[in-house]
Amino acid sequence: MPSTQVLRQGPRRRFVEELHEHYRAAKRPTLREISDVIRDGDELAGTASRETIRRMLVGEVVPAQWHTVNALLVALCKLAQRDPHAERWPDAPGGYEQPTHTEALEAAWHAAIDDPAPVAYQAPADDDPPF
Repeated sequence: MPSTQVLRQGPRRRFVEELHEHYRAAKRPTLREISDVIRDGDELAGTASRETIRRMLVGEVVPAQWHTVNALLVALCKLAQRDPHAERWPDAPGGYEQPTHTEALEAAWHAAIDDPAPVAYQAPADDDPPF
């Protein structure tokens, strides 16, 4: 997960955080493992190369096509033995309908797509204190 100096707080970071939730649940598989699952997934409408996967996981890119994001989600869920259509927080109190893993990631993806590109770390101005 990139630091906040590299990837600022905001919609793009929340998208990457959501991806990392699934990446961690899958026990941090290699890019090759993920791309192999995507390649072998006959039911997937999208694909993603190892470089695209890497760039998504570090927040360098937010794909314009949902099919690409969904391919990564389905692959990570398969590796984590997790249903992408299961509720995101099944044990949450309150009795409210919870979003599924897919719905949560899709909402984060839409927000990231609509957000302008993130600003990389910038050194403080001369008059700003260093802390």
